[in-house]
Amino acid sequence: MRRYSRLYERITALSNIYLAHKNARKGKSHYQEVKSVNENEVLLLKNLQSSLINKTFTTSQYKIKKIYEPKERTIYILPYYPDRIVQHAVMNVIQPIWDKTFIYDTYSAIPNRGIHKAIDRLQTFLSDNRHTTYCLQFDVKSYYPSMNHEILLSLIKRKIKCKNTLWLLEDVIDSVGNEINIPIGNYLSQYFANIYLNQFDHWIKEDRKVRYYIRYNDDGIILRNSKTALWKLYEEIREYLDNRLQLKLNSKTRIYPVDQQGIDFLGYKTFRDHRFLRRRTVNKFKKKVRTIKREYNIMDPLHVVSSVMSYVGWMEHGSCFNLMKKYLLEDAEIMKILDSLSSGLGYVNPLRMKYRQYMM
Repeated sequence: MRRYSRLYERITALSNIYLAHKNARKGKSHYQEVKSVNENEVLLLKNLQSSLINKTFTTSQYKIKKIYEPKERTIYILPYYPDRIVQHAVMNVIQPIWDKTFIYDTYSAIPNRGIHKAIDRLQTFLSDNRHTTYCLQFDVKSYYPSMNHEILLSLIKRKIKCKNTLWLLEDVIDSVGNEINIPIGNYLSQYFANIYLNQFDHWIKEDRKVRYYIRYNDDGIILRNSKTALWKLYEEIREYLDNRLQLKLNSKTRIYPVDQQGIDFLGYKTFRDHRFLRRRTVNKFKKKVRTIKREYNIMDPLHVVSSVMSYVGWMEHGSCFNLMKKYLLEDAEIMKILDSLSSGLGYVNPLRMKYRQYMM
């Protein structure tokens, strides 16, 4: 296995730091801290480069907040914008190295993959109705808070031997101050999550010879035609995660027949020949529409239009046209609101444009 050296020179190159700043500020140019860097770009980015070269840089202390949707989680927020530039600078260099090592069927935080590619792949798997009669659906319990720093670093060292790069990665990994816990909300954390389970993925595919396997972050799907074989594999997975990665399976992990209920995964209920949005997502969509009707005049117009089109994107990847028709396309009130808000933003209602043939 090739191990990479001399990466730090590329990470700390001024051209890479400029690129990292460009990527980190996308969608955030209105933030005051981003504006401050933009106003003194040359000086501040050179100072950031010097702090990396001289190793005086360290990850800032996080702001911590709790969220409760869909479940209680602790989110770590970096208050100092240059921290985010540094993490983007690291990703610019190490991401292409790691992307080559991931199996085809892991989909989280990897360019040109994502949720909808994963669901499309699941539907492709289900077209083989002889070998996909049962599903093992697993979920790693408290995945980010359970990741062991020493294990993660040992996995990283399998591909990276550049000491300076390892110093910087270790600084980020240990920035929460414990021996376990990778902070949710950190830009690099979503990639660490892929690295941590990468060897597990290869073990599933190459050692256990599992053909129909999909992983998205800490959620996984395995399809087979034998319930007994899946229970045996479940025990092997539980033992692997416990012994090698100090992880536990969530109690939600289960084995069930596919055709009786479909597969509730990544926001969709997927069957062999169709899929719907899961009930919780549909309820959130209906609640959003009601909120827009009630409060659109005090809401940010761009947020309203963008959130509606985001739901439209979800519905377009499922058998959801009737849902969209009832709550959007044939609802004169919501369409009038979207027309007005879009006009104020200087463009035509994108929902009307997308379905102009239907709307005629």
